[in-house]
Amino acid sequence: MNFNSESGEIFQGELKSIKVKENREKKDSRLIEIPFFIIKTKNPNPLPPIFLLDGGPGDNPSILQEIKSIVPSLYDFTLKSDVVIVEQRGNGLATPNLTCPGSFNLPLDEPLRIEKFSQVYRDYINGCKEFWQEKSRDLSSYNVISMADDINDIRKSLNHDKIMLFGGSFGSHHGLTYAKNYPKHVDRILVDSPEGLTHTVKLPLNVDRILKGLSKMVSRDTILNNKIPSFIKMVKRQIQSLETSPIKVDVKHPETNEWVQIVVGGYDLQLITASLLGRKEYRELPYRYLQMQEGDYSWLAQRAINIRVNQDENLMPVLTDCASGAKADRWLKLKKQSKKAILGDALNSIRFKVCDSLPNLNLSNELSSDFYTEIPIVLIYGSQDARTPPSNTQDIMKHFKNAHTIRVKNGSHDLFKEVWDEIKPVMINYLTAPNPKLFSSPAIIEAPVNFKVHK
Repeated sequence: MNFNSESGEIFQGELKSIKVKENREKKDSRLIEIPFFIIKTKNPNPLPPIFLLDGGPGDNPSILQEIKSIVPSLYDFTLKSDVVIVEQRGNGLATPNLTCPGSFNLPLDEPLRIEKFSQVYRDYINGCKEFWQEKSRDLSSYNVISMADDINDIRKSLNHDKIMLFGGSFGSHHGLTYAKNYPKHVDRILVDSPEGLTHTVKLPLNVDRILKGLSKMVSRDTILNNKIPSFIKMVKRQIQSLETSPIKVDVKHPETNEWVQIVVGGYDLQLITASLLGRKEYRELPYRYLQMQEGDYSWLAQRAINIRVNQDENLMPVLTDCASGAKADRWLKLKKQSKKAILGDALNSIRFKVCDSLPNLNLSNELSSDFYTEIPIVLIYGSQDARTPPSNTQDIMKHFKNAHTIRVKNGSHDLFKEVWDEIKPVMINYLTAPNPKLFSSPAIIEAPVNFKVHK
């Protein structure tokens, strides 16, 4: 079918779907629907199709809900292969979509505390769980292994023996799970911002390492280094100050647009700093801390109120992350590191505080079982990515005989927004190479820093 992209260009593609068992272990399981979108190659002698796997999990909007904006950037990837864009079960255009009813709110007249945040979130997620259980959904079936099985069923429905896997962040976790369980059907793998099979739960000291890296970058900046002798010390002081003495700030309500007052504290700042530290917006953090040092907390207040007002959730990503989880030794490491990490356990937020109340399969042992493969893989990672830190890439490489890495210096979790023009031809060269084991490329690509230094 033809369709118009957001830019007005006309593209061809086909939206299809497949029905699979919600729980493949049960003979009488209900069926669910997994949509996927195919962009056909015009090459008469195509290579195996490229299966594009979404991040998240549970991005909103999903990859297929944004198809009109995504397709133009993918057409160059069809030089030698079909591109198959796969929706995640339980999300986006999939049936069912496990969106939770209603929303939850947190008080504005007190600083955010992890205990209060966790309890409110837990009550909300438990209500969502009951909502979908009353509709007879098998919630234990929403996990990365079931999603890998979905890929395999789509592969079979399209009559392909082998496929290529291309995914970033959770998409890499998804793809690596498929490669582990169905290695003979994988031609090659391309991942960016890699999340391995045991990396779902983030380790606090990895986040601190990225914060220390940012502090070094600030010390080398000709404008900021005169104003900030040590950014990491500045962060510690500001968190401690707000923890000891929370402050009241006037801020516009995100829905009524009226001025209201919010109280912000140390955990607010830890949570927001951690969330930006993994994104391209990390470049504005030094400037924002300078603002706060001068008494202007408007930036923090605006981000804090967006966390507290009318938050909603899809149950699918909660179920999926909880199922992947972590083994006992990683949970213990997280607990120990949280006590001494500058940002505590802020990057994990409160997602894993509800896992014990959900009907999840514990897949951590299965995912962490060792494997080694000759499947070619290229891993692209950012040196300043707190969400999927460089250590993830080093861990993943141990499982692959034919691994090639590309380090994006100064890069965050948003690599494609930072170095798309530089990285796109490299990815295309790899995905179109007759022999991916012979692929070569620059080992390092540099993303611009461009620190924010004024309004």
